[in-house]
Amino acid sequence: MHTFARPALLLFAALPVLAQSGEEILVRVDRLRHPWPVFTVELTLKAPGVSQQWKVSARENGDARLDGLSKKEQGRAVLLKGDQMWLLLSGTKRPVKVTPQQRLMGPAAGGDVARTRFREDYAVEAMAEESLDGRDCWRLELTAKRPALSARKVLLWVAKEGTLPLKAEFRMASGKVQRTALFGAPVQSHGQAVLSKMVIEEPSGARAELLFGPWGKGGVEAAAFELPDPDR
Repeated sequence: MHTFARPALLLFAALPVLAQSGEEILVRVDRLRHPWPVFTVELTLKAPGVSQQWKVSARENGDARLDGLSKKEQGRAVLLKGDQMWLLLSGTKRPVKVTPQQRLMGPAAGGDVARTRFREDYAVEAMAEESLDGRDCWRLELTAKRPALSARKVLLWVAKEGTLPLKAEFRMASGKVQRTALFGAPVQSHGQAVLSKMVIEEPSGARAELLFGPWGKGGVEAAAFELPDPDR
């Protein structure tokens, strides 16, 4: 009896790790950046010559609104509805649509990456075990579900311990790396693990750091997601 008890216990102890599918891993990864159906979080973006602060409001359907908090950004807002992005400027009622090309550049790109919901936006094509920086990981190969997503494929490394995202490579259809995201360690907020920061690296070597916090549950008005009517 004792001969078989130890191997059996070891097997059952390993089952929760082995049982995780790619879909389940993506759900846990996404929850670090989308911890509640409706939430707010302050976002600080730092890059050479750039320092911005935004208040991010997010809804359950994935829509998000960024309102400028820092001096240069006050009065500006970015509205993301579905696959569309709009810039709202103070002093004008006419929203400016952000083109797909503009979304690949500068702060907009960082906002797009930070908003990505892997489970909703990508399908798991393959999953393998791989070490990254000495940590045992799952490496997931993801394919975009919708034509509007500029990154057609993503390679995502997730540490087995804690199911924590470490690195994501966003790639074009050709396989060329569009940008890379490095994920910081999670912190606790309202009893939930949330992401502390991300670093976005461009193939050119340019880097931008996104810092998250403080986080808030709820507190989002539906009216904030309506596009202004320029004829009113």
